[in-house]
Amino acid sequence: MARDGGLVFAPKPRRRWRWLVLLVAALVFAARPRLAVVGLGAVQRADTALAAHFVPRYESRLAHLQAENAALHTRLADAQAALAENDALRQWAGIEHPAERWQTARVLRRWGDHAVLAGTAPVGAAVCDAQGRFAGRITAAGADRCTLTFAEYLSPAAAGFTGAQAGLLQRGWRLTGLALPCDLPPGTAAVTADGLWLGTVTGTPAPAADGLSAEVTLCGTADLAASVFFIKM
Repeated sequence: MARDGGLVFAPKPRRRWRWLVLLVAALVFAARPRLAVVGLGAVQRADTALAAHFVPRYESRLAHLQAENAALHTRLADAQAALAENDALRQWAGIEHPAERWQTARVLRRWGDHAVLAGTAPVGAAVCDAQGRFAGRITAAGADRCTLTFAEYLSPAAAGFTGAQAGLLQRGWRLTGLALPCDLPPGTAAVTADGLWLGTVTGTPAPAADGLSAEVTLCGTADLAASVFFIKM
């Protein structure tokens, strides 16, 4: 202790707490990334717990919705690719999109060979799917609904034209009655008598059972499971 004129002065305390504060601040600064992760994890756990309490089976429902969303995006991408391919094939085959008026028709009921559509349309009217592919024709009409018979089941059979060949469409999207010899290459476009898209030749034409003609199977045909069709008016 120091003395000055009889007074006693205590030495000033060292300011060690300042160094302690600086040390703690440095440690917190260095640990920021880990603290952020821990804090985020805690928030996520709290969010999940609250959601599970107020919305039962929240996580399973969320996973299901995310899976459905991914599937829808995949289907949309596939549909866009199919539309692009369809347009490319139409251009390659020189087939223009029909310019007539088209009426949308919702499917009310469906069977293996036909479907009942909402609305009315003239018997014989051509029906296509959303991509403009021939699906069949209206074979019966009522006051507020009509019957679509699918292309493979039409009677008389629908005529199909591919390359220099002409044939009749049968079940299994087979174009039959083609003249021999038949050397249609795979990918050759097939259309109806009124220029609507039927599909493309797949594989090599094979002799028919009668031995007097050939037949081919078509791919890229109409989606008969669609919920909406388009009637050519």
